[in-house]
Amino acid sequence: MSATIRARAALGLLAATLPLAALAQEPAATIQAARAAIAAADPDHPAWNAAPASVVKLETAFPGHPSIVGTAVAQRLVVKALRSAAGLAIRLEWSDPAADSQKTQHRFADGAAIQFPRDGKSDTTPYMGGGGRHVNIWYWNAARNTAENLWADGFGTLARMPTQDVKASGHHADGKWRVAFFRAFRSSEPRAAKLPATPVGTQPLAFAVWDGANNERDGFKAVTMNWQSLQWAR
Repeated sequence: MSATIRARAALGLLAATLPLAALAQEPAATIQAARAAIAAADPDHPAWNAAPASVVKLETAFPGHPSIVGTAVAQRLVVKALRSAAGLAIRLEWSDPAADSQKTQHRFADGAAIQFPRDGKSDTTPYMGGGGRHVNIWYWNAARNTAENLWADGFGTLARMPTQDVKASGHHADGKWRVAFFRAFRSSEPRAAKLPATPVGTQPLAFAVWDGANNERDGFKAVTMNWQSLQWAR
């Protein structure tokens, strides 16, 4: 099975296929990207200790297939962000009693994703983009413990980018996952999210979490139903 097909099977739809007006809109969280000397996807880097934390509420996404039913386990994420001259690091932390780090025919792995509108504008739909408004998705799962750099322009278009310059690593301890992502501000990939080399203003982003023990896969997952806000610290 190709990496693209695996990614599509694992990621599925990032959110509901229902009309936007039919979905509850939780207040957006603001995540402060603090300055720190970090240049790696290290969930245990000491710089995280001083970074401000934001709590992001998650909801069960509408399943991407009628055979997938249930309630997603994860209810919230604790998100931290750091920026340095080297790039942007984001750490996701959520409760999970056991690490599901194997993916087989009858077993699913834990996973997480961060989604960005490619052009940095919040009027792009947070549900996989569409209509020429691309989204860039940084995807991680526990089976590989690495990142995949993906893009989409609407439902059914998810694909792996030729340039894999996003890094990710996860660590499970004390009933929690901590997963860190890292990418340089500039990317040679044309479809990658534009992260400003001199960060100003805010950057929309969205999140998803899969719990393998709860048979979460494809569209069955916990998500943010609207864009959250990454704010660049001056």
